[in-house]
Amino acid sequence: MAVTVNWLGLSVALMVLGATTVTTLRCYVCNSDDNMECLEPPKNFTEEEYRDNRTIPGRLLQECPPKDEQGREPQCRMQFLQVLGAGVPDYFRVWRECAYEPQPSRCYKFSNGGHKERVCRCFTDGCNSDPRPPPSLKDVLFSED
Repeated sequence: MAVTVNWLGLSVALMVLGATTVTTLRCYVCNSDDNMECLEPPKNFTEEEYRDNRTIPGRLLQECPPKDEQGREPQCRMQFLQVLGAGVPDYFRVWRECAYEPQPSRCYKFSNGGHKERVCRCFTDGCNSDPRPPPSLKDVLFSED
């Protein structure tokens, strides 16, 4: 009995089996102004925690779209914002998000009217989990260079 081989089918099957799964970057996406969990999310997490919406990674980690409209790849970004006075006490806020815009460096600082910011980017899952600076570090983080 002769065995016939369907080479096209075999080739497709081998390509599917040999293909590596590409995962997209997962970043924390939150704002401490409306979610206090955003202040200090865990840096390390398991896949089970990521899939469980009872955990902080499960609630705050999101898969970033693989590219933006301009074809740029994602990065995780964290912004530390100090809002200055204007008749109310200064307050501090943390934003964490997926981003695509290029930055001048890994971290940079700037002031804009009534607030000062420190913005940092990174490129691995959950890397934008750095905690907010404690009050004693505000002067260091936001001092004029």
